[in-house]
Amino acid sequence: MKKKKGILVGGGPINYPFLRRELAKEHDLLIAVDGGGRILHELGQLPDLVLGDYDSLAPSAQEYFTGQGVRLLTAEQDQDRTDLEIGLELAAEQALAELLVFGGLGGRLDHTLANLSLMYKAKLNQTNMLLVGPEQLVTMLAPGEQVVITPFAGGHFSLIPYSSPLSGVKVTGARYPLHAATIAPGSTLGIHNEFLTAPVEVSLQSGYLLLVIEGLAHWRGGIEIFQ
Repeated sequence: MKKKKGILVGGGPINYPFLRRELAKEHDLLIAVDGGGRILHELGQLPDLVLGDYDSLAPSAQEYFTGQGVRLLTAEQDQDRTDLEIGLELAAEQALAELLVFGGLGGRLDHTLANLSLMYKAKLNQTNMLLVGPEQLVTMLAPGEQVVITPFAGGHFSLIPYSSPLSGVKVTGARYPLHAATIAPGSTLGIHNEFLTAPVEVSLQSGYLLLVIEGLAHWRGGIEIFQ
């Protein structure tokens, strides 16, 4: 049974409080992609692997990582996959139960949309992938899954179908509850639900659901967002 946890840091906008908190906790794998190597070097962290073309990582940092036994892989210039997808495939070799990805939201729109689609690929590999941006946290629920969210002031959440209709959607503990709901692609039924004071439970029977939590700038730490 998978129990491993990994962290992947890319070169997009970073939620530093959330990243520092996760780096301080136990994890089994740390990968840097593109500008993520510079970020981890600045934070004094040693990744297990760095992947990219290294135009944003100073030679001195490269030498330091190499001297510390960090594996550096050079990405191909002419490639059919993004560096992040390659990084995810390398992470998949470790049979991770959970993978937190920083620097994959809030930058280029095409990359953000592609990174959201990579969560489906990770889910098929039985890895729960979370994309963490400066303001948002996004994960995907598969058929039959459920999650419990800890409410926090200033936060809210949305449910978005991924490619196919959702059925049997249930939301309890929020301002706008749902029971055995159907949400089709193109519907805004699940957009902007609000936390109250109780934990929020979200589940579904069929379909793949993008769960978007907004307002991370108001999150003060000290609690787990997902119980």
